[in-house]
Amino acid sequence: MKAFWNALRVTAARWRAKNKEYRGGIVMIWEGEVYAWKNEVRDPQCERPGVYAVDEAGQIFIAVGGDDYNGAERWIVKQPAVDDLPG
Repeated sequence: MKAFWNALRVTAARWRAKNKEYRGGIVMIWEGEVYAWKNEVRDPQCERPGVYAVDEAGQIFIAVGGDDYNGAERWIVKQPAVDDLPG
């Protein structure tokens, strides 16, 4: 799973490198592709379940619950798993 989380962070970092006019905020990723930037994590109902939001520090938020029509129910913060920690 560590590779998956790191891939999300790399995807967001590459997008930020190409779009320097967008500072801070979150990079929104769906199915491995960046589709938006927002200044902050907002109402989950505006996103479909399974969307990832990556902030500038590399923290990952995941839209969960709900459905594609009504949007997600909530955001959860991806806590570092044991295999994400160095050493």
